[in-house]
Amino acid sequence: MLERLVASYERNPQIQQELLQEVVLAIWQSYQQFAGNASIKTYFARIAQNRCISHVQKAVRQVEEAQVDPNECQFTGTQLDDELVRQQQYQQLLNKIRGLPLQQKQVISLFLEGFNYQQIADICGLTSINVGVIINRCKPKLMNE
Repeated sequence: MLERLVASYERNPQIQQELLQEVVLAIWQSYQQFAGNASIKTYFARIAQNRCISHVQKAVRQVEEAQVDPNECQFTGTQLDDELVRQQQYQQLLNKIRGLPLQQKQVISLFLEGFNYQQIADICGLTSINVGVIINRCKPKLMNE
């Protein structure tokens, strides 16, 4: 879950790994403050979202698009083609998510992780109705092209 959240904010694989380490460190450092008011998954997601938002606000450099190296794949024939198509679709979705405004990016990435409207509302400081509206507005943007 944390890797996918980080990937929705950063496209460079090396920077993703660094950001993931920052997220895990932030979770570890703040775990003693966990009061049990929400599920542990929700607590971790909120910390990850906040750390990723801070990363995006600080980032001013452009990164090049990660390329899939067919030599590194363990697939052959049709499996390779299917895997490449799946990877391309995933990258297209991530690029569309990265292009969304920050609040929409937060909500849709949590929704795609399987959080329900109330959990997303708790993490983002919104109402569950507002979460539903944001998701419904994001879906057409992600489906275009």
